[in-house]
Amino acid sequence: MAMKGKDGDKNHLSPHDQNGKDGRVSPTPSWRPASALSSRTEDEEEPPLPQFRPYDKKSWDNQIQKDRDAQRKLDKNNGKAVAHLVDGELKFEDDEEEARKTRDPTLQEGNILPDELSEVFKEELYGKPLEEIDKYIKDKTFVAIAPRFQKNYIHRFTATKALGCLTPWNPARKFSVYIATNQFFDYLVILTILCNCVFLAMPDDPASETAEYVFLGIYTMECVVKILARGLIVNKFTYLRDPWNWLDFIVIISAYVTIIIDIVSTPSTDGESDGSVFNPQMLRTFRVLRALKTVSIVPGLKTIVGALLRAFKLLFEVIILTSFCLMIFALFGLQVYVGVLRQKCVLDVPEYNATASLSYVAYYNDWIKNNSNWYEDGEGAYLVCGNASASGECPSGYTCLPDIGENPNYGYTSFDHFGWAMLTSFQLITLDFWEDTYNKIIRAMGPWNVLFFVIVVFFGSFYLINLMLAVVAMSYEEEAVNTNREREEKERKEAVKEKKEKAAKDKANAAAAAAASEVTAAKATDATAAKSKPPSKEEGKQSNGTNNNKDSKVSSSGIHLGDDDDSLSTKGKSKKPPPKIIQGSLKNSGEESTGRNEPGTLVDRNHACLGKCCYCYVPWLRIQNLVFIFVSDPLFDLFITFCILVNTIFMGLEFHNMPDDLVTATSVANIVFTVIFTLEAVLKLTAFGKFYFSNGWNNFDLVIVVASWVDFGLSDLDGVNVIRTFRLLRVFKLAQAWRTMRVLLTIIMSTLGALGNLTVILVIIIYIFAVIGLQLFRNSYTEDKFGGDGIPRWNFNSFFHALMLIFRILCGEWIEELWNCMRAADELCMVVFLPTLVFGYFIVLNLFLALLLNAFGSESLKKSDNDDEDDKLSLAFVRLKEICCCCCNFKKTPRTSSVGPDELDEEKQIGMTDLENDSKDKQSKDQPLANGTVKANGIKHQDDKVEAEEAFNAKRDKFTDFDAARKASKAKDSKGSNADSTSKTGDSKEKKGSKDKDGMALGDEADDMDDDDENKETVVEDCFPPICMKKCLKLTGHALWSDFDESSFGIKWHKARYFMCKIVEHKAFEYFILACIFLSSMSLAFEDVYLYTRPELEAALYYANIIFAALFTIEMLMKWMALGFKKYFTSFWTILDFCIVVISLTSLIVDAMGGEDISAFRSLRTLRAFRPLRAISRWQSMRIVVNALMLAIPAILNVLVVCMVFWLIFSIMGVQFFSGRFYKCKDSSGEVLLPSVVANKSQCLAMASTHNYTWVNSNINFDNVFNGYLALFQVATYEGWMEVMDDAVDSTKVDEQPSFENNLYMYLYFVAFIIFGSFFTLNLIIGVIIDNFNALKKKYDGSALDMFLTQGQKNYMNTLKKLGSKKPQKTIKRPKARGFLASCQAVFYDVAVSSKFDICIVSVIFLNMIAMAVDHYKMTDYVSNILDILNILFTTVFTLESVVKIIGLRHHYFRQPWNVFDFVVVILSLVVIIVEAAGIVLADVLANSFNPTLLRVLRVFRIGRVLRLIKAAKGIRKLLFALIISLPALINIGALLCLIMYIFAIIGMSLFGNMKIDLPLDDTVNFQTFASSFVLLLRLSTSAGWNDILETMFLQPPDCDPDYATRPEGGAKFKYSTGDCGSPAFGVFYMVAYILIIFLVVINMYIAIILENFNQAHEAEEVGITEDDFDEFYVVWEKYDPLATQFIKYEHLSHFVGDLDPPLGIPRPNEIALVAFDLPIVEGDKIHCLDVLIALCKNVLGRVEETEEFKELKSQMEDKFQETFPTRVNTSKTSSTMQKKKEDVAAKTLQRAWRTFKTQKQLRNLTKMAMQKAEADENEKNTKSKGASLANLGRRLNSALSNFFSSSRPSSATSRHSIKSQTTASTPGNSQRKSKSTLQVPAVGPIYPAKCSDKELDL
Repeated sequence: MAMKGKDGDKNHLSPHDQNGKDGRVSPTPSWRPASALSSRTEDEEEPPLPQFRPYDKKSWDNQIQKDRDAQRKLDKNNGKAVAHLVDGELKFEDDEEEARKTRDPTLQEGNILPDELSEVFKEELYGKPLEEIDKYIKDKTFVAIAPRFQKNYIHRFTATKALGCLTPWNPARKFSVYIATNQFFDYLVILTILCNCVFLAMPDDPASETAEYVFLGIYTMECVVKILARGLIVNKFTYLRDPWNWLDFIVIISAYVTIIIDIVSTPSTDGESDGSVFNPQMLRTFRVLRALKTVSIVPGLKTIVGALLRAFKLLFEVIILTSFCLMIFALFGLQVYVGVLRQKCVLDVPEYNATASLSYVAYYNDWIKNNSNWYEDGEGAYLVCGNASASGECPSGYTCLPDIGENPNYGYTSFDHFGWAMLTSFQLITLDFWEDTYNKIIRAMGPWNVLFFVIVVFFGSFYLINLMLAVVAMSYEEEAVNTNREREEKERKEAVKEKKEKAAKDKANAAAAAAASEVTAAKATDATAAKSKPPSKEEGKQSNGTNNNKDSKVSSSGIHLGDDDDSLSTKGKSKKPPPKIIQGSLKNSGEESTGRNEPGTLVDRNHACLGKCCYCYVPWLRIQNLVFIFVSDPLFDLFITFCILVNTIFMGLEFHNMPDDLVTATSVANIVFTVIFTLEAVLKLTAFGKFYFSNGWNNFDLVIVVASWVDFGLSDLDGVNVIRTFRLLRVFKLAQAWRTMRVLLTIIMSTLGALGNLTVILVIIIYIFAVIGLQLFRNSYTEDKFGGDGIPRWNFNSFFHALMLIFRILCGEWIEELWNCMRAADELCMVVFLPTLVFGYFIVLNLFLALLLNAFGSESLKKSDNDDEDDKLSLAFVRLKEICCCCCNFKKTPRTSSVGPDELDEEKQIGMTDLENDSKDKQSKDQPLANGTVKANGIKHQDDKVEAEEAFNAKRDKFTDFDAARKASKAKDSKGSNADSTSKTGDSKEKKGSKDKDGMALGDEADDMDDDDENKETVVEDCFPPICMKKCLKLTGHALWSDFDESSFGIKWHKARYFMCKIVEHKAFEYFILACIFLSSMSLAFEDVYLYTRPELEAALYYANIIFAALFTIEMLMKWMALGFKKYFTSFWTILDFCIVVISLTSLIVDAMGGEDISAFRSLRTLRAFRPLRAISRWQSMRIVVNALMLAIPAILNVLVVCMVFWLIFSIMGVQFFSGRFYKCKDSSGEVLLPSVVANKSQCLAMASTHNYTWVNSNINFDNVFNGYLALFQVATYEGWMEVMDDAVDSTKVDEQPSFENNLYMYLYFVAFIIFGSFFTLNLIIGVIIDNFNALKKKYDGSALDMFLTQGQKNYMNTLKKLGSKKPQKTIKRPKARGFLASCQAVFYDVAVSSKFDICIVSVIFLNMIAMAVDHYKMTDYVSNILDILNILFTTVFTLESVVKIIGLRHHYFRQPWNVFDFVVVILSLVVIIVEAAGIVLADVLANSFNPTLLRVLRVFRIGRVLRLIKAAKGIRKLLFALIISLPALINIGALLCLIMYIFAIIGMSLFGNMKIDLPLDDTVNFQTFASSFVLLLRLSTSAGWNDILETMFLQPPDCDPDYATRPEGGAKFKYSTGDCGSPAFGVFYMVAYILIIFLVVINMYIAIILENFNQAHEAEEVGITEDDFDEFYVVWEKYDPLATQFIKYEHLSHFVGDLDPPLGIPRPNEIALVAFDLPIVEGDKIHCLDVLIALCKNVLGRVEETEEFKELKSQMEDKFQETFPTRVNTSKTSSTMQKKKEDVAAKTLQRAWRTFKTQKQLRNLTKMAMQKAEADENEKNTKSKGASLANLGRRLNSALSNFFSSSRPSSATSRHSIKSQTTASTPGNSQRKSKSTLQVPAVGPIYPAKCSDKELDL
């Protein structure tokens, strides 16, 4: 494998990269070396396919031999990569990447056998052991292929002996393998599981116990078969190595354990148990996990679970962070709120004279402990009160006392110890019933505690919970991307295959054609006869083709005309030529059909058999073609759409107690519409023939028509409402004509497919937890445990109830049911509730949402599937217009002002689309739209979002080449938004109409306002629009105005306006007006119900109001003069200003006239609350958010309207089910009576006078469609839905008393609504917002250059930008040890920088956290003292730590922000200890003045120590980093949120301030003051308990006074327009508007930003390199370069790169990679940090395509680096790592050759000498002995060899240096090796190492 310079930079891959990020093998081998990749793409040759051979003894022997060969090769090379120089290039013997592969990703266990292998696989090999087909697997394995669900699956087994005795060829094991892989065996197991699930849901049925043994037998058999086939656990691919099998094994073992326990603990003879303590019930619940076995068997489920598990790694970090934050919140609550919720109002103790038997103290204690003396609120709970300022007060006659009785909510809501504090914090984070805790804490501690809740809700709930969504969504997206990639790969292979087949076919056809031409020549004589024949097939096709091109159209049913064959009807001959009959065919959607054919042609759309049996076939075809033309006409579609709309209105008209006339009208209308839709179906069936059923909409229509007639047939029967609901589905027919609805339906349908598997998983989870609850708690819910409350509705007493309860938990409503469950069965309930919440609510439901977002992310709203439908309607309107014009005998005039010239052309085009002679240039005009449809402003209402996208695309198209884009981006950078504004003005000239429609003018106003102030010249605009000017000229004559501008007055007027412009546009003027707006808005906050007690303030506010109104009027007049009416009244913001000024002036005039009590004028004054809106246009950050929202509004409204249609269906259904059935009879206390007491309305009214009974309706009901909408809105927001569902489930018949759970299965209606109406539709809104957010981001943020870069290049550039901002830092030097003090400081330094010291401190922080968590309410003095001592101890440790670090690191200690944080925490801890000590000493002195709450607040600072853990956890740091990135945007949104809340608080105060205080309103929760309104609205921003507040707004007489309101202080009455009653209409509008704006829009923007920023943070990590990695690079660099010279020695490089952590690090040996990097080496054998870092980044990011644009950007980055790193520029390159390696290998090669040559020469000399010696020996036999001559020979041989080995290499100083280093590095082991007699070739060692191992110098 060759490497040339930088081309080889991917020849190394670090081990962490060979698998994907998460350990998965990446499906595309993109990380293979360049050479390998290029060879594949050039010749497209697939590797040879593996053969399928049965596995036998020989196969085993081959595997053993293969292992031995591999080991031998490894030993021979000592594990080193051996390199040679070939033609100046390095060649390595083995491909490291190939060697590193462990498996082929396509052939993994459980995968489907690839198609190319399936084709060569023979069916007789099913289920038999076959030789391994994956060449990369090193283990001894075999495979078996088996079919399942009509696909072949791979099963892999270990080839070692199973259970130590069964070889793969053993008959018993072969049989087990066959059974274990057989599909019918799987089907049997699935069937068993399903049956088992049914029996588990019936725990009390006697048959279930018996069946349990049967199921256990089947599972045991399955387990045994699998163990025989696979082996137990020792090797890979054995039974227990698969986690899914652990599940089975545990379930089976637990079942046997249960049976054994049951047998052992049999009852004794006298009927009592033998005393066994163990309860097997817990073990029995394990059986439920069998339901999970389905996952391991059904393949699609495994994928989804795989995605979930992969998400779990990241999710684990989020869960850790969430738990950490929960602990922080719990610790805070524990320190501040411990015991405060026990404060209650106790009746004042009466006078008492002490007696001997009962002292006053004892009497007092008895009195306060007696709960009959405690004050109850209206709901039967004890009122929490507080003694702090502004906290909730007790009624008169009661005193607020601490530590009275239990905590609220049965003692479960409290912060009294760490466990309950954690549970309460978790409740707050999940936002379930959190308003209860919120209200109670504010009552007990005062309104400042809102801050705690704001942090918990906005950080805990919105950030952490949405982080979970972000993680799950991302992992799902990755999964989807992988699936798509695999699909594309498959398609590519299929395309290649088809290409080959086509080539072969063409070859065969060519041969056949050549043969046929000879036959044709022979038959040429018959040519004359051919003239009388009908046209040939080709001609028919050709003519048909042209016809198709000209006017092939499609109807609303999507039926298309065809062009296959002609089938000539030979029935009957006539003088006229018979009509040509073309066979109809179904085309793919996208063309249009009007049904007009060429003259003399008929299209046959019938079944073939009809032509044979029908005599008058041609007349029938004529009729059919005429009907087709009629049905295809756009007017027909328009008529049907109109009918659907009118029908929908009629269905929505139904209401309770409808007049008889209206009932008759609706039933007649129903018959009429049913007839119309039936006719439509018949006509279409006639027209389309056999193609009618090929379209889904037609089938849908037919089903509805049939259902409507069935409904008529069964109308007399009761209880067939279900069939009536089919009529409602007619509403969906609107989707045929309404694009957005069609797209959304498509999204829902497409996601339902993907949701199939997910839904199964969700059902499994619901089922498992429901059965666990059923098994554990079904006997716990008994009357005695719930006192007088009765058994709760939501319980585990039956399977259906358990399912509904789990569903409720999945909706996020869990805490109240957990309290009920804990009353019944203690804390064991958490085992069911919390896992359900985490798995179901957080993970699976987030996956649902992820799927929906993914469906949006695929930009499906932009792709119009059938946009011809929109055109059909627009065509219909044009036709209608033409008809009207013709009828009225008017000449058709072109449209004037509403449509521009371009639009007129478009309209003409629309009118002409069905004409045959359409010219090509007009068609080309239609092209620019992506979907190929004609765009017509004023006719076709396209999605505004699409237009935004098109605008973006147009922007892309503007830059034809890269340079233009680059210049544009430079201009954009230098001039702010000038480029934008010019492009905008250019665009506006082209399409004004779309600008107005898009609302982009709004955006312009926002963008240009601040940025261009400096650059723009003051231009005086015309006063009036041109039309007005023309009118004026006509009225007054030209003479007056013709030279006005030139006249002296005209010039002065112009100057005055110019001067006014300057003033108005000046920053100071803007700031002054902003200050006025701010002050006037503030003044509104003081106008509360207590204002009458402060007359001075009232007067001041009155005059302030006049002053502000005057100022704003002056501002308006100035702007009129400066800007002119034209400009003033064309900007949204200035029109808003105008409206608010008019409102202010009107309200002042009305006040002056004394009309403030008139309700109409009061509401006008309320509108002054909109003043703060004026601040938006002047506050840039807010304006950006509002603009983003404004641009999203069209799309949101579009989706909202579709949601309304969805909800309409459910609302009409609700009216049919529940209309008039929510009435009930109540007694005087408001309790609903039992049906046994009062059966119906008449009985109730009869007993009304005697028993004070009332027959009342629920405020929230389904009596008409609008009430239904409100009820459904409550269900969708999960607030008040319990009450609605209770009413629905208890409902009986109209005017009958409801009965408990009479209609139990009505729950399913609400479940269906929550899934489709709430979950889908509300999440679609989130989808739309996020989609719009991303489109805007693309539009504003994406620079023009980004268009020309691929994703890989963008990643590379971003990484380069990041690393350009980092530099090496100087290390803090260790103090030099001179003298005692310096040596002490050095010791302190060593301790301070030691990692062990850090670990010790972290563990101390943990211990401190535990000690803080031990704190609880009513601690004993003993525990309290121990905790105080521990606190002092920990404080001492942390103080010592900071002292040690300050001494060791000196002033550098304060360089790190974390150290500063530590220091502050230590100081605060010391302050707290000192204050506490002082408090104890001065307790008596300061008894009255010392506030214990102060101590509590100070103690909170100790929590700061726990926050230091963040420093240690990298994962948590990353997640918080995503939040920090988001902060600026989130602050902007927070500001907008506060502004909206401010406005609503003032409106609420004005409208509902005088409303009667009735539960749930009280002295802290109300609209009486601005503070209480704001605190209430803050809670409502999460929609918490809004239904309760709405209930109070429904307050009507006789429960309130309609004429007089009550003063809050003194209770005096005063006249008021609405009295102290509520106003239902205002109330509903106010609450719904607030919830929609805040909850759905603003908070979803919050979510969108978090998702986006988290994705960015994660993308940086996915790219592989984050900021942390760069920091870590420089931390390691400091060790090698302590002086921050930016260079390290070349010989240190290998060690440095080895020391780095992944992803940048490459573990040693890393030689090939470093050589491949080709790093430049400068003088002194040094390498620069930036070169190393860039090379490592390239290694991680992979190969980046070098395009021209990319090179340009890269050179810019290089310039930037030269500025940042001047030292790198000032040095000259002497060599590179590649060059060094080449020199090294070359030197060693020369050395080897030289040694070989010298050895051979010496050996030749020795041989010659030996021969001479032999002759001499012959001569001198007598003189020398044989032994002496041998010794001489030995000496000579020794000297020759030593000469050879000590000879130095001929060249280069580096060579000598390396030999020197090699010889010096010999070790004893080395010398032993050298004594071997073999000659070995030297192996390649590392690059010039300082020390060499013995293996590297073997010779």
